Amino acid sequence: MTALAFGVAATLGTLRYEAGIAWARLESALAPAVGSARLVLPRDLREESTPGDDVVVELVGEGGEATPAFHGTVRAVARSTPATTILCSDGAGALALARPGASYDQRTAKGIIEAMARDSGVPLGALDIDLALVGYVADQRRSAWEHIARIVGWAGALATTDADGALVVSPSPSPPAQRALRYGREIATLRVATRQGTIGRSLSLVGSGPAGGSESPDARLQTTATLPEEIASPSVALVRRAEPALRTPAAASAATAAVRGASTSRLFAECWLVPEIRAGTTIEIADAPRGDAQGPWLVTRVVHAVGPGARGRTSIEATGLATPGSSLLDAAIAAVGDLL
Repeated sequence: MTALAFGVAATLGTLRYEAGIAWARLESALAPAVGSARLVLPRDLREESTPGDDVVVELVGEGGEATPAFHGTVRAVARSTPATTILCSDGAGALALARPGASYDQRTAKGIIEAMARDSGVPLGALDIDLALVGYVADQRRSAWEHIARIVGWAGALATTDADGALVVSPSPSPPAQRALRYGREIATLRVATRQGTIGRSLSLVGSGPAGGSESPDARLQTTATLPEEIASPSVALVRRAEPALRTPAAASAATAAVRGASTSRLFAECWLVPEIRAGTTIEIADAPRGDAQGPWLVTRVVHAVGPGARGRTSIEATGLATPGSSLLDAAIAAVGDLL
């Protein structure tokens, strides 16, 4: 049997490290969680990192080739007698630090997200989101990243960052899975948890406005009537939540449909290092010991760890794929909440 040897390489500022990194931990997650990297360097290894330096990390998996896994910025450097620890965050970190207090006049969710990212200095990747908005008022009680998570939740979409540190938004995926992992090969351990349905299943979002469409001249006006008009009255079985930014019946109805139907199944798995898996990837488990573990699953959080030595591990948290058109934001937020 051939022993697998995993590795990590990084560029910190102007210095390149092909070897010598004692330990690395990279995390990727769906909004509103933030992608991060923690690198530990031995004390005798040359190091000149300062907060603000650019960081690029590559991981070497089973195939032996380096795979881009992280691009971000140094946030903190801790130097001690045995080692130097460098903490980094990606583009989501910059959005999480920004507290915008502004009104955005763009008439689409995509335009509003682009403006927030531009104001925070975050590069943009593919933004695939379809939700008509009249505008958006960003209050400073939320970070820019939390505002983006809120908007993509209305659209039934997902927000995260890619390996280049750019913001990407995509629709909630549908089967089949993008990647298959085999139990007993890549997958060493797994656990499936099923919980009771959340309040999102009985939640209705109530908009405000008399307009029938986002391009209507009166689309920015408010109204005391419910939007959409046919919404049921609040009761023990129905919870209303006011979202004044939703100014058309179509937007309010679409957002309500998006927050309902979150999956009640969660997967926790450990496998050898698979650098290609990121938050937003869909996977299935081949030869799973239980039928409910097969999936397909949407990865909401993944942690890659390398070291000491040639050891490598990937930890996966995922939620069952919801029905097409429904949102997985509730499940993603629940997954993040379990970590706090």
